[in-house]
Amino acid sequence: MTAPQPTLLSRARGEAVMAFRFALVGIAATLTHSAVALGLHGAGLLPALAANVAGFLTAFGVSFTGHHFWSFAALRGTSGTAARMRKFFLLALAGFLINSGTLLGWLRLTDWPESLGILVSIAIVPALSFLGARFWAFRAHPSSPAS
Repeated sequence: MTAPQPTLLSRARGEAVMAFRFALVGIAATLTHSAVALGLHGAGLLPALAANVAGFLTAFGVSFTGHHFWSFAALRGTSGTAARMRKFFLLALAGFLINSGTLLGWLRLTDWPESLGILVSIAIVPALSFLGARFWAFRAHPSSPAS
């Protein structure tokens, strides 16, 4: 006997819950990224780009942990944690490259504050990250349907 198929409404609710959880984890990771990058740069410990790398790496741990165990827990299925982490790291790295390119452009093309450039560069990636995480890094495999 097979389990009943979820209704469109129940699937929409599930997607909304995942998106909401993704946003909350993303906010926590963004705050972590910002605090580390701005803190290191503001204290004069690292230049803006190096501080941004340190912020990204720190925030990656917050982001992956939150998404793996909470945002996309319903999709965990049979894929292992290491495989999900590799995919999510590639996705995060692509977002970070967009982030860093934006910051580099900011630093080279404007006279505006570097700290503002860090914040702008951090803010541009979240929507792309959600789509990549939901449909690639954390997607359920056909053998393990998301309930």
